[in-house]
This record gives sequence, structure tokens and C-alpha cells, in this order.
Amino acid sequence: MTTEENKKEFNPSHNMTSKYATLMETSGEEQESWYYFIKVDGNEEFLKHLQEQLEQVDWYILDDLSTFDLDLDYYLSAATAKEMTKLELNHCSFHRKFDGKLNKIDFDFKKKDGNETKICKVFDILGYGKIEDYIDDEDIDEEDLRTDSSSESSASSDSRSKRRGKDRKEVKDIPPSLRRK
Repeated sequence: MTTEENKKEFNPSHNMTSKYATLMETSGEEQESWYYFIKVDGNEEFLKHLQEQLEQVDWYILDDLSTFDLDLDYYLSAATAKEMTKLELNHCSFHRKFDGKLNKIDFDFKKKDGNETKICKVFDILGYGKIEDYIDDEDIDEEDLRTDSSSESSASSDSRSKRRGKDRKEVKDIPPSLRRK
């Protein structure tokens, strides 16, 4: 795909007027937390459903799995959510902002499921940023993308690109939804 085709295909909305709920994933394996900012407008029903399910779990770090927490009490402005995505605090992944429509997430909890089973079910569905499978329109800037190791030298002045190229597992360099592009 040419650079021009890539630019046409990559066209996030960059919504800067809405309020955002925060879903936090804390990775036991990576020992860091990632924030996913999800637009509230139009997603209220499915955010509430997600929170009701997450509250059924007594969260703790289990092996190399992640824990999850969703804050629907305090929303962030679009500007704050966007600024948070620019922070370089983590080694494996960056915080992410989503402006799209959230699809219903169902962990298929059964009455017989124990707490560890519930932790595993949530991780299987959402672990390592798979929230992207349930919402679209990620607000990510073109300068934050790195498609291969050669781009590091062309973007040497961009510290974010440089950091993404150092000591990171390739699979986590770019959000999976953007790797295809």
C-alpha cells in the first residue's frame, strides 16, 4: 500500500467535544496499566452493561492476566483524553482514545463460574487492548504510528517513535487495528 493510500485509509475523527469514560487494564505480565478512553455519547447503555459485568468480578492479578476497571462516575474531556494518549509512561503500550460506537460486550458469565473463571473470560475478550474489537474510530495521530524499523531513523526527532522502536515486542508497537494498514 502506498503512503498516499495509507493516508486515505487512516482517517480518525479526532472528536474534541465529547466526554470520555475510562477503562483501565492492568497487566500482570507487563506490570503496567493502560487507559482506554471511550466516548460516552451514544455508548451509555453498553458502557453500563460492561461495568455491571466487571463489577461481578473480585479483581486481583492472576498469573500473567490483566485486571479491568471502568470509571463511569467521572468523565474526562476529549482534550484530556487526547493528552493522556501522548504520555510516555509505559514500556509496552500507550493509552488510547476511541471516538466510535461501542458494541455490546458479553463475557457470558454463568452462575457456576468461579472468580478465576470470570477473570479468564474477561481477559480472553479484552486482554492486551482487545477493546478495539468492540469499538471503532480510534483517535491516533499519524505521527504516532511506526510501521517498521526503518521509520525510526526517518522519525528520529520524534521521541515517541524512537521509544516504540526500543526494547518493545514488535507485536505491541502499533495497535492491532492499525497494523494491517
